[in-house]
Amino acid sequence: MKNFDVVVVGGGPTGLVTAGLLARAGVNVCVVERRLHRGDRPKAVVLHAPTLELLGSFGLLDDVRARSIPLDRFSFRVSGAEAFSAEMTGMDTHLDGYRNMPQPILEGLLEKYALEYGAHIERGVSYLSHEATGAGVTVRFEGHEDIHCSYLIGSDGPRSAVRESLGIPMTGRSLTSSYLLVEGVPEELVGRREVGVHVGATGMVTMMPIPGDQVLVAGPAVSGLSLERGAEMAWEQIADAIETLGFGSRLRLAEAVRTSHYSVDLRVADRFVAGNVALAGDAAHLNTPAGGQGLNLGIGDAVALSWRVLVALDNAGTEVLAEYEEERRAFAAKVGRTTFLAPLIERIRSADDVTRTAVQDTVDELALCWSQLYPGDENWDGARYVLNAGARVPSHIRTEEELVPFLAPSDRIDGSALLLFDGADPRTVETGPSLPPVRAVRRLSRRAMNGRVTLPEGADGLLVRPDRRVAKVLGA
Repeated sequence: MKNFDVVVVGGGPTGLVTAGLLARAGVNVCVVERRLHRGDRPKAVVLHAPTLELLGSFGLLDDVRARSIPLDRFSFRVSGAEAFSAEMTGMDTHLDGYRNMPQPILEGLLEKYALEYGAHIERGVSYLSHEATGAGVTVRFEGHEDIHCSYLIGSDGPRSAVRESLGIPMTGRSLTSSYLLVEGVPEELVGRREVGVHVGATGMVTMMPIPGDQVLVAGPAVSGLSLERGAEMAWEQIADAIETLGFGSRLRLAEAVRTSHYSVDLRVADRFVAGNVALAGDAAHLNTPAGGQGLNLGIGDAVALSWRVLVALDNAGTEVLAEYEEERRAFAAKVGRTTFLAPLIERIRSADDVTRTAVQDTVDELALCWSQLYPGDENWDGARYVLNAGARVPSHIRTEEELVPFLAPSDRIDGSALLLFDGADPRTVETGPSLPPVRAVRRLSRRAMNGRVTLPEGADGLLVRPDRRVAKVLGA
């Protein structure tokens, strides 16, 4: 029987980021993936700013920039004209906007990174079951010897075998019809800096650019076009249905390279943690593809979970994994609500001079949420984002004149806590059993405070978790 500190089931982006972070911290980690080879379908493509900041700390940003395309907004278009725009620029990060890159390319970069730090990756291995044994978990696989580990992480997708083995249900609902993902060559190269949500009288469809002057067409949710799960449909029929939306050549493809079905679910697992087993990514939550949230939400899980696993390995018996469940389950539910766009689409379709401002305000709030830079509604005080406990500490803060560094990705914490302090002498802070020790102190930049991102009144320091979230406010 093999022995590892951590076994990760599932070699997608969530599992690979988890493995990379743990391996970088010296953990003996093994990823098992049932697929022998990565597919070549684009799948998820959107990389938001927190994910890009993480990839920058991995030293992968140059590769990502070379193999992706930059985007600025999600545009909601009605009858051919732009009606409302969710602007993803002008936020508090040095990596403004977002980028589109096919998931297989991202997985290749993440796998190489994890391997360089000593992670083990075994392909063609299918998880069968596991059982608690002493202080750890024994995991069984098909055609592979058992592995004993201290912690097991299930990041094995929507039909997670790990989740099913735990008997954890997914609460929510499934949309009755399936959607299509069509990869192709557009008739016109338009909207190359945006994901366009095209709303017509008979339905809607989303078109997003990807590298190589190609696009992904997602949907269509068009009346009269019934796409039952598993049904086959010729591209010509789909193209005729899209034509009824009235956008003309903007949504036409000169060539449809390939078409695949996908089902849409709005579900969250009832539990993310059971003993020494944790769920992450699509194994823990499912949402619509709106806003490119799923991939980034899963990577956020990996960041939030990995440092807690490090704490648990050092302090067996802490409640740190339960804190992961509470925090990430609530955030996944919030993201699920923001990606169900049907009510907003109806408001966009019927907007007039009286309601337009209110609809644009909703779209602006959506952009802030979709960026995943500002988690925690409780940290918003009117138009100010207050760095209370739970707030994400920005890499830079954007003032009217400049972009001021605040907590740059170069200040990577590597599994330890960070003290940002504004005083004569840095103080010693006890972190307790649910947070790693402080190994770095940085001067807190008051110059960066712009009135919109601010400290709580009276604060003179922040204790920052390894995932850049505020653990404790000092001095307030």
